[in-house]
Order: sequence, then C-alpha cells, then structure tokens
Amino acid sequence: MVSVLVVEDDDVTRELISSRLELAGHEVLAVASAPDARERLDEELPDVVVSDMFMPGGSALGLVADLRAAAETAALPVVLLSGRALPADAQAGRALGCSYLSKPFAPRALLKAVDDAAGALSAAVAETLRERLAEMGDLDDPAERILFSRLLRSFATQAPVTADELTAAVGCGDAEAAQALAHRLAGSAANLGAVHLAELLREVEAVAERGDLHRIDLRWARHATAVARRAATAVAQELDERPGAGEPAAQAEPLAVVLDVSAH
Repeated sequence: MVSVLVVEDDDVTRELISSRLELAGHEVLAVASAPDARERLDEELPDVVVSDMFMPGGSALGLVADLRAAAETAALPVVLLSGRALPADAQAGRALGCSYLSKPFAPRALLKAVDDAAGALSAAVAETLRERLAEMGDLDDPAERILFSRLLRSFATQAPVTADELTAAVGCGDAEAAQALAHRLAGSAANLGAVHLAELLREVEAVAERGDLHRIDLRWARHATAVARRAATAVAQELDERPGAGEPAAQAEPLAVVLDVSAH
C-alpha cells in the first residue's frame, strides 16, 4: 500500500481514479485543484502524486516545478494525466521527471504507473540496505540471511510506530521525548543502511535538543520512514526467498532489543 494524492478538477474522473486506487489497497486523498494540492502537501507528503495536467487555478506543470525546486520534494514521484496534452506538454512533464498517461486510460495502466513511481524511491533505498547488509555479514550464509531478514522485518514493524510517537511528542511539546525517539529511530535506520531517513532524523534530534519544536517539520521524516519500511520489507522477502535460505524468518524481536547498540 502507498499513499496517493489525486489532483483532478472533474468530479467523475476524480472519483474514478480514487476508487480504482483504493480498490488496489492504496490510501487516497483527492483534491480538485493545484492550490488545494499545495495546501495538502504543506501538511503531509504522499508517496505519489497523480494529477491532471490542466486545471482551473493552475497547471500540474507549475505544481511539479515548485516541488522540484525544493530539495525535500525534488524526488517526489508524479504521474500526469491528460486527454488533450500536446507532445510538447508531455515532454515538459517528462523533463520534470514525471510519468505520463493519456486519457482515457485503462485502470491497470494507472495502477502500474503508481506502483512504478512509488517503487523507484523504494528501490533506491533497498539498494543501500543490501549494501549495508553485505558490509555487516555474509549474505551467502543461510543463518546470516535469517538474522538480517528478522532485523529488517523488525525495523519495518517498529519504525512507523516510533515515527507516530515522535509526531505525538512534537505535537504536545515534549522536547525530551522527541529527541530520544528521533535518536533511536535514526540509529536503527543508519545501522541498516536507510541513510536518508537517518540524516533527516538526526536533524530532528538536533532541533529537539535545542528545544525548538516549533521549527520541526516531520513531513519529510514520515515520508522517508514509509519508503524505508517498504524497502526493508522487500529486501527481507528477497532474503527469505533466496535458495538455501532455510527456515522462514523467525518472529521479529522488539527493535530496541535487536538494535540497541545503534542508539549510542
């Protein structure tokens, strides 16, 4: 499951897109204009944006250009939709790193575009996880693979919980708790190779240590946590399915126990 922000001014089309994505198991938030999309993006980052190219109040190309101009959202995947785009319009979207579908489109084409867009970020993180595991042990050893799979699944289970606790601590003004939670999750992420998430959380930790909770914006960390969770799950599955993997990965231990050394 991924989170998708749907931006479409036509009510029928917006409902159609949303319903297809929800039936596929995705979490969907739908808005009717580019200004509404900007407002939602100021509150939460989705995994993928699906947007009509031409709408009253501003085009998707302008919205995407703004996203690409900010370091935090520069890599946010966007799927553009249009039934009247000229070749130059489609090329402009691709130049901004977007994928493109012509209307009308088959539901399976939309689902594949969303899956491919979300998978690109997860795949990059998954590669850093594999590299880190290869540094830590022998991936040709079945016992090592079972251990690493257990660690990754523990991280995938515990990281979203810790991120929610961190959000709550920041929201209620508990700087000490926010610092501790950011520190713990950053250590686990760094230990397993989720470098970008670890860097974001180190920044949160430093700001919380100074007591400047009003300056903390957790959108980026929550998004990076979701991406890292999917990548960790995917790599764990790969380890389980490799020839000679032996028995399935054991029940994940609590993350604070498994990776306690990374918190110091």
